[in-house]
Amino acid sequence: MKMRTTTRMLVHALSALAAASACSTAGAQQHVPLTDPIPGAITPSRAAVALETVASGLVSPVAASAPPGDRRHLYVADQPGQIWRLHLGTNPQPRELFLDVSALLVSPLGVGDNRFDERGLVGLAFHPNFDTNGLFYTFTAQPVRANPDFSTMPPGVAPNCQSVVTEWRVKRPGRRHSAVDLASARELLRIDKPTPLHNGGALAFGPDHMLYVSLGDGNTADDEGAGQAPEGNAQSLAPGNLLGKVLRIDPLGRNAANGRYGIPPDNPFVGKEGADEIFAYGFRNPFRMSIARDGRVFVGDVGQNAVEEVNLVTAGGNYGWRIKEGSFLFDAAGPDGSGFAYADSPGLPASLVDPIAQYDRADSAGGPVTRVAVIGGYVYEGDTLRHLRGRYVFGDYAGRGQPSPQGQLFVLGRYNRIERLVPTNRNPFDLALLGFGQDARGELYVLANDTGTLLGNTGVVLKLVPGRR
Repeated sequence: MKMRTTTRMLVHALSALAAASACSTAGAQQHVPLTDPIPGAITPSRAAVALETVASGLVSPVAASAPPGDRRHLYVADQPGQIWRLHLGTNPQPRELFLDVSALLVSPLGVGDNRFDERGLVGLAFHPNFDTNGLFYTFTAQPVRANPDFSTMPPGVAPNCQSVVTEWRVKRPGRRHSAVDLASARELLRIDKPTPLHNGGALAFGPDHMLYVSLGDGNTADDEGAGQAPEGNAQSLAPGNLLGKVLRIDPLGRNAANGRYGIPPDNPFVGKEGADEIFAYGFRNPFRMSIARDGRVFVGDVGQNAVEEVNLVTAGGNYGWRIKEGSFLFDAAGPDGSGFAYADSPGLPASLVDPIAQYDRADSAGGPVTRVAVIGGYVYEGDTLRHLRGRYVFGDYAGRGQPSPQGQLFVLGRYNRIERLVPTNRNPFDLALLGFGQDARGELYVLANDTGTLLGNTGVVLKLVPGRR
């Protein structure tokens, strides 16, 4: 990605003076929106990849993973509520229904004629000891059924839905194709959501055997409306506000306030009332998150209007929203959701952590918008794609606001430079990118559909394989 040189340095110096007032409205500061925050196009990668269909006929596959050591299966979470078990290495690849949680979800799922929705079944993770304990976890958006463990809603104002993390167990751990014990469902967390937007929803286990949970800030543009802290949920560490955060919990522990999970003693905010679970904060919509084998936590955080970002997340870090969008200062602009990025300010304010990579939505000022929302991926840890080994693969949704879906696949190159991965057998990539998956061998899968919504059954799972130039 092309970065500014002299101009960038000048803006950097000037932005230091503006940093202290970064949260001010446009009425107090005469800021000017940037029309082309990051000039230039994203260059293609030299890595030759292709896409091989593994499964089709899904609706909106958004997450996929495999239990550690299980090289025969990939489990795919379809947003309407189904988890499918795919049998790898067979042709055609049969699938079977592993679990259906659709009855638990908000209904109707899908808003308006185009059936777009950010809610549903959006997260899936297997415990590192799944082979012996049979435990796995889901993240779902559910109706308001019970008192929440955490809420930002003012008295008398009902939330739109509740984000729920649930533990499940299979009947016969260690047995191939074991069924789920439906009676084993155990809620760990239930959190009020002010709106249907910015759910986050990714689940991932680290090598520490702790469960990491990504949560969006839960509100509309500029973080307005009921259920929002004055400084924005993402910046708030007030008791009960877990929105706009990455959490770290021990699902096998019981010392949390609700007695259903554990608080790791080395969490960065242990002892701060209502913040024990928080690992990092300052996120707008960390929809997809992954953890590499070496413990690095990667989050793709969806921007508002200008900048999409990839964050390398560490304990206690503040990743900037809504003070910044990417490395750019952000002006919330007033009560109409028209906030904007106005100055590049890498490293300032010093209390914030900038992304390791970022991109904007068009290649030039006034040019067509070709990118819409970052979709976080995985570090490639397989063996078949030598040129991608150890590199972070991710992409852009590009499923709405376009004449037709044109998702994009990216990889981080040297110095975290973003490069486009162009499939040799599917160029252009004419699908909406919804997520990524990783199997037990470290191979990667692309999750997509034709619409970017819950319409139809065009959802596919595509494996990244070597391509030919």
